[in-house]
Amino acid sequence: MRIVNTFDKHLQEPEKSVGVYIKEKKLELGSSLLGLKKIYLDTKYWLMIRDAKLGRAETESQAKLLEISEILAASGEYIFPISEDIFAEILKQTDPVTLMTTVDIIDRFSKGVSLISGDERVRLELFHFLENQSGSPVHSLQELAWTKVAYNLGFITPDNKNIPDETNRLIQKVFFDQLWSTTLGEMIETMSRNGGIRVPSTLSGAEKLNIGKFGHMDENRTFDQMFQSELAGMIDSYKSEFKELLAYMFEKHTGTPPKPSELENSQSDQLIANMIYNLFKHKKIVDELPSFRIYSGLHAAVRWDKKQKYQANDLHDFRHAVAALPYCDFFFTEKRLCHLITQNMLKYDELFNCMTLWNLGDVIPCLAKLSS
Repeated sequence: MRIVNTFDKHLQEPEKSVGVYIKEKKLELGSSLLGLKKIYLDTKYWLMIRDAKLGRAETESQAKLLEISEILAASGEYIFPISEDIFAEILKQTDPVTLMTTVDIIDRFSKGVSLISGDERVRLELFHFLENQSGSPVHSLQELAWTKVAYNLGFITPDNKNIPDETNRLIQKVFFDQLWSTTLGEMIETMSRNGGIRVPSTLSGAEKLNIGKFGHMDENRTFDQMFQSELAGMIDSYKSEFKELLAYMFEKHTGTPPKPSELENSQSDQLIANMIYNLFKHKKIVDELPSFRIYSGLHAAVRWDKKQKYQANDLHDFRHAVAALPYCDFFFTEKRLCHLITQNMLKYDELFNCMTLWNLGDVIPCLAKLSS
């Protein structure tokens, strides 16, 4: 791994907090991406490009996919960002040749850029929405949703309470700079030397979801009711975040944190939950809170169709959709997921202005038009 030495830089700014420095770096990254078109490939497409790179393309179209993608990635006008689910899925490869070929392609095409983790995006979207509702100026979500590959599972930093605060801050900022500049290939090599590659665990939950689906099939008479049912469940799962978020906003605007007793006795979490639910119910939310809409809508679509069952990869695929649709311009994915997204009940490709395709016969002309 390349060593990035920024000690001297941070010795000149000892008063700057770690949080402020990281925010500056993330905004710098987000601003640099505003003028670029973003193409999100699900794992199937990354592996097709990998096979073409290794001379294993099964069709001429697959070889063409590699050729055009190479051109677009090198143009400086397009970028192929990844997400935590791409990271987890490509690590499942056990053959070092195919793994490192995939990783090299991702490093070149993504320029080391990833969306922040799914949970971080939900918190970001909530914060952004509440700040907008309060009239506070905020950066666009398109500037705030990005990070580097080493941080796509979340933020980590060393913290030593036994050394002076100034030294602790210095080490944390230098450590951040090292990971911020680390490529996916360097991460894989380091992981391989330190006990092997550990794939982040992801459970499909399909069987449990199917039991729930068929056990409650007749509870909703319209698709809107089905969506609202799914939305209520998702809101409830994140309700514990609401008080913490409001406490952060209170301190941000007043300079002092709320008293623990005030926070404990507050019903603000339920008030926020009710507000979000009712705004969706009365069609007052369009493309705000995209994670809530897309997750809930895709689950509702599967549950509404009595002939469909949840499949093993559905939750992975749903997370790809939640990552790609609000933040990217193109999404190339599986046939099943594409049909769910583009069906008349949802039309999320139109809502979020994200071209969504599954057939390589459609993807190639789309990319060729961009490259021309």
